[in-house]
Amino acid sequence: MCVGFSGGLDSTVLLHLLAAERASSGVVLSAVHVHHGLNPQADAWARHCRAVCRHWQVPFLLRRVSVNRAPRTSLEQEARTARYAAFSTLPADVMALAHHANDQAETLLLQLLRGAGPKGLSAMASLKPLVGAILKPSAVWRPLLGFTRAQLEAYARRHQLGWIDDDSNRDVRFKRNFVRHELMPVLARGFPAPVAALARAARHQADAATLADVLADIDLAGARTGAGLDAVFLRSLEDARLKNLLRRWIELQPLRQPSEARLLALVRALRQSSNDTRLEWHHEGRVVRRTKSRLHWE
Repeated sequence: MCVGFSGGLDSTVLLHLLAAERASSGVVLSAVHVHHGLNPQADAWARHCRAVCRHWQVPFLLRRVSVNRAPRTSLEQEARTARYAAFSTLPADVMALAHHANDQAETLLLQLLRGAGPKGLSAMASLKPLVGAILKPSAVWRPLLGFTRAQLEAYARRHQLGWIDDDSNRDVRFKRNFVRHELMPVLARGFPAPVAALARAARHQADAATLADVLADIDLAGARTGAGLDAVFLRSLEDARLKNLLRRWIELQPLRQPSEARLLALVRALRQSSNDTRLEWHHEGRVVRRTKSRLHWE
């Protein structure tokens, strides 16, 4: 098992907990620090993490990544993409991450404001496959989702742990920081325990997303024809069910989900064209085409 170790409060608590339990659990533990090179203190943070791991006798890995900083891109998203790409190359069975209940509540609000559906609103799963793993990590584990940041801080102070405070976490130009420092305090003034309520809502959405996937898999089984899907069967489904099936089909490629407008374009193309007309839909560098009555990827 490898812990994603930024040196911040959350990952310090997680690493301390797992290091304390490794003898009784038999887990082979290591830690990885991803060096994004975005902050002037990045080298000092890496040295701090290495020193902590040496003190706790945890094998330490350092991964330097290059983050896309092109105009009109989200630095948060690009850093996350680079980080998970680094995780996917690690020689460990499980990648343990220190996301907690406050992170879960913030993620749900961010997804809600992006107009996400049930899968996006389910926020972060406690255990899920690590897509694109090259070597060993097959799953991401988030064991702290049931705990608030205040609880983690109380644990850290009780055990006299030291951690890094990243000053960029207070920059409200980043959307997550805006939600954390501007929006959540307002919600807390008007609603009791908003973090717990939002985390509960995320669990309900996860249940709904699971049921949607079950229905999509049933419909996919009915639509399968060779390596593609039967366009006649697809046109027999009402729009909500057809969109659900297509989202699942795209996810299983595996590809990122298209925007609602892009997905609706595919639905309209299926509805409006006959098997004799050309259908071509581009997504993530691949193309969906129809050959006679069969829809397939190229």
